[in-house]
Amino acid sequence: MPTPNDSNLPRGVHIVQDPNAGLIVSTELADLLVSSRNSYDWPESTGASKSQQTILDLETQAGNWIAEIDPAKAHALIQRVSIWGGNNVWAQTDIDLASPAIKKDMMAAIQAIRDPNTLAVGLDRLSELPGLRLIMATKVYRFYCPTVGAAVDRHASYFFNSLDVVDAHEVWRKAVAFKREWANGAHTNSRLAIYNPRYYQRNRDEYINSYLPVVTQIAKSLNRMGVTYTCAATKQSKLWRPADVEMAAYYWWARHGLS
Repeated sequence: MPTPNDSNLPRGVHIVQDPNAGLIVSTELADLLVSSRNSYDWPESTGASKSQQTILDLETQAGNWIAEIDPAKAHALIQRVSIWGGNNVWAQTDIDLASPAIKKDMMAAIQAIRDPNTLAVGLDRLSELPGLRLIMATKVYRFYCPTVGAAVDRHASYFFNSLDVVDAHEVWRKAVAFKREWANGAHTNSRLAIYNPRYYQRNRDEYINSYLPVVTQIAKSLNRMGVTYTCAATKQSKLWRPADVEMAAYYWWARHGLS
């Protein structure tokens, strides 16, 4: 049985590739994203208001650390993102006990991800640090560069692997093509394949070259359409960033998608 790489999204949920306007989201996709972003509540049963406020607080704290970054603040940022991102206890311990030398490496890595020209190098450096892999590295990027960054994990990768794009010639393709693998011998759970160098590099490149452009263009399309979401914490209508698109897709798949 092959590793599942995609599945079916609800009928009508797709993107139109317009030669002049870029990607245009369907009405059904816009509705799905708005509903899921409005109600984003993860870990599940935290409560949408509390869950979304936690993210806002972390964005604010990250901004304060970034303003005068040093090894201690880089370490603190990675610690907090790792906790928020649900890193396992062994990985979290490795991060918590980082040596002074590792903290300097953390600072150098997160400084590299700020420049698009060195994003791949920064992700590589982050992914090589104790307690971090590509998934958590993208979550660090999401908070270090909140206006352009977005995380990817098994839920988001599944969603965008499953999202159809149709062009003017009625040719259909998938939005992205992350490589996935079985997480255990029982073949009951699938994950993003990042645990050998070949798959890591493939998925890192897919993240930079396909995934980030897609979530960015979806955000721009929603904003052009005048489609906003309502933040459960502030009760305010908000414009979309790539991270908001990712959050909505992640939450929808976590509740409705395959494992």
